[in-house]
Amino acid sequence: GDVKSLTVFNSELIAGGVFTTAGGVSASRIARWNGTVWQALGTGMNNNGDVDSLTVFSSQLIAGGAFTTAGGVSANYIARWNGSVWQALGSGMNSNGTVLALTVFNTELIAGGAFSTAGGVSASRIARWNGTAWQPLSSGVNGNVDSLAVYSAGLIVGGAFTTAGAVSLNYIA
Repeated sequence: GDVKSLTVFNSELIAGGVFTTAGGVSASRIARWNGTVWQALGTGMNNNGDVDSLTVFSSQLIAGGAFTTAGGVSANYIARWNGSVWQALGSGMNSNGTVLALTVFNTELIAGGAFSTAGGVSASRIARWNGTAWQPLSSGVNGNVDSLAVYSAGLIVGGAFTTAGAVSLNYIA
């Protein structure tokens, strides 16, 4: 299956996507490469639960996607790996709230995707995690967030939207 996201965590390459094996090793949607061999990260994500985005935040690997469990633990579309086990990141996003993009900006984790709530709080397709709770990022956007980047001290958001906050624009803000 496809590899949808890559990052480096603890000096290893992390790959996330649609796959169920990596280098002949069983790895459900996420795996690590230590320079010699592929290894699974715990039991990975549930079936049909693609890993679409990866980043590192607060010394932990963060995975976002279409999954609802990570390592057998309930994790609605976003989870963290501390190096040995998967944990939920708050209560995650609402049902069908796929997390498509992740980055770190101003010491907070930023998640974008197809969700309308994060941690039970209204958040129109983009939210921030301060380490303990989810909060909306302004009034959000009116379509899916597909990509995030930090550029010139600002957060750049890309996707299928035509407004961000109260500003009309086309697909990037």
